[in-house]
Amino acid sequence: MESRSHAKADLSKQISLRRVMNWYGVLLFVGLLISIYVHEIKDVSGFLLFILISSALYFLMLNLYFKNEPGRKIVFIMLCFIALFSLFMVFYTAT
Repeated sequence: MESRSHAKADLSKQISLRRVMNWYGVLLFVGLLISIYVHEIKDVSGFLLFILISSALYFLMLNLYFKNEPGRKIVFIMLCFIALFSLFMVFYTAT
């Protein structure tokens, strides 16, 4: 009986964390959209493409993470790939 209530508490904790991360993503990407007008960005189409891709990737990874255990492994692999790609781009653009 106690383990059941403990499981429910863990589930509500995950749901609230998921909700917080979703709201964080919404506010983050709305802030990026507002920055187009505040900072008078010249290449608006390129910046909108960046926001579209990064927001889709963020919400995909967030929802995969909270879906199940294999989803967490997929997110971890994707984060490792992004980190390696970022390191590659640092050295590639430096030359």
